[in-house]
Amino acid sequence: MSYNPYAYASGNNGAPEVHDRATKVSGGAVPPPAQPFQGNPIQPQFQNQYAQQQPQAQGQQAFGFQDPRNTMAFQIGQSAFSNFIGQENFNQFQQTVSKATGDSSTLSHYFQVSTSYVLLKLKQILIPFVNKKNWQRIPDNGPSSDSAGSAANSGPTFQFLPPKDDVNCPDLYIPIMGLVTYILIWNTQQGLAGSFNPENLYYKLSSILAFMGLDLFILKLGLYLLVNTTSPVTSLTELTCFVGYKFVPLTLALFVPGKPLYLPLMVKSYLFVAFGTFLLRSVKFNLFSGPSDDMSHFPELTVKKCNYFLFLYGFVWQTILMWLMG
Repeated sequence: MSYNPYAYASGNNGAPEVHDRATKVSGGAVPPPAQPFQGNPIQPQFQNQYAQQQPQAQGQQAFGFQDPRNTMAFQIGQSAFSNFIGQENFNQFQQTVSKATGDSSTLSHYFQVSTSYVLLKLKQILIPFVNKKNWQRIPDNGPSSDSAGSAANSGPTFQFLPPKDDVNCPDLYIPIMGLVTYILIWNTQQGLAGSFNPENLYYKLSSILAFMGLDLFILKLGLYLLVNTTSPVTSLTELTCFVGYKFVPLTLALFVPGKPLYLPLMVKSYLFVAFGTFLLRSVKFNLFSGPSDDMSHFPELTVKKCNYFLFLYGFVWQTILMWLMG
């Protein structure tokens, strides 16, 4: 007997009603009603797995990790650039970029400051003539980068104590705070004088950054041409620290009254000469203090040329630059 799928229908009381006469006559057992289609019983399992994997896949696709087009484009661009400049130059370019960018641990070293360090550093910048002690930095007894050849690949290490433990160590806290303080005080004075303009804020900030970039370029280029040393003092980060210390005398020069006329001239001249002395001694006594460099390893003529350059840079150029910035 063939099975009729339309033989059963739901009655008022929910019980199945028999409409097949052959089934009634023969007295055969009535087959159970057909169950509604539930779908594949394995489907919920895949749905759960898909629900768990979908956010992760979407997140990875958002960053381009699973997009083959992004991967292919990156590989093609990298291959074309390496073939254009040469594989050896491409490797040097990658090393230069990695050294320039650095990581968070590199910059965190220059932010390890304390209140006592900030006070002593400000005293050293403003009154460098009373500092009769050694200007050289204190070496760190920890592991150095020249202890193993693989240390250069694992990231930069430091051979000197952090700023909080050595007042001669440069930092990035004072330069950044000095820049912010200088901009705020300058704009406050412009507002009190009745000549405040929001456009002057961007103009002043852009001009300061341009002067800072020019100053850093001259110092870096001069040290590179005169002496090729692996001292940390010649790194771009530490040179930025030394260049940024000029905002301390520049900020104090804003509080000098304009009358009588000789007063701002005398105060600014002292601040600029004091900063030049601080800059000259800080760079000079730490220039040849790298892990493998020594003053005796360099010709005497090279040392003299470097001293002359630092003298002109610290006193002549810095005085002109800060006078233009102030």
